[in-house]
Amino acid sequence: MNLGRSDIAEWVGKKKIKGTAIIILGLVIGIVLLVLGNGGDGSDNMPDTDQKMEKYSELVEKKIRDLCLTVEGVSEVSVAVSFKSGFEYVYAQNNGKGEILVIGNGSSEKVVAVTEKPPVIGGVGIVCRGGGDPKIQNELINLISAAFDVNSNKIYITESKNK
Repeated sequence: MNLGRSDIAEWVGKKKIKGTAIIILGLVIGIVLLVLGNGGDGSDNMPDTDQKMEKYSELVEKKIRDLCLTVEGVSEVSVAVSFKSGFEYVYAQNNGKGEILVIGNGSSEKVVAVTEKPPVIGGVGIVCRGGGDPKIQNELINLISAAFDVNSNKIYITESKNK
């Protein structure tokens, strides 16, 4: 096969274009993966905190509602809970140096969580039948305060408008 100088130049030019296109395509794919992924910051092993907080809030509110319903004279209970903070994570430390332990390399690096502390309740609001009675209010405040370690001044109870 005899190739002239112009044939060789045309062939090299096509190969350069293909190589450049592959490099550009690779860069675009890499950028998309970084934008859609987490960039290898180790957060991919962390729970979806919004969903987790919502489920935890529902669980705490249900427990408080169920507890209130066990008190004589209380019915039709609605509960709202606020939190001082979200879930808190305690991470493994590297050789006691205060550095967080990370396992894996590059984009597969992950932090090692040791403990998960639940959110701290900031306040509780309760609306119920019987909630207008000072004796029942006092009983519910003491009950919720003791059971959930919430200061009594952070618990508010009122009567339901549906008497």
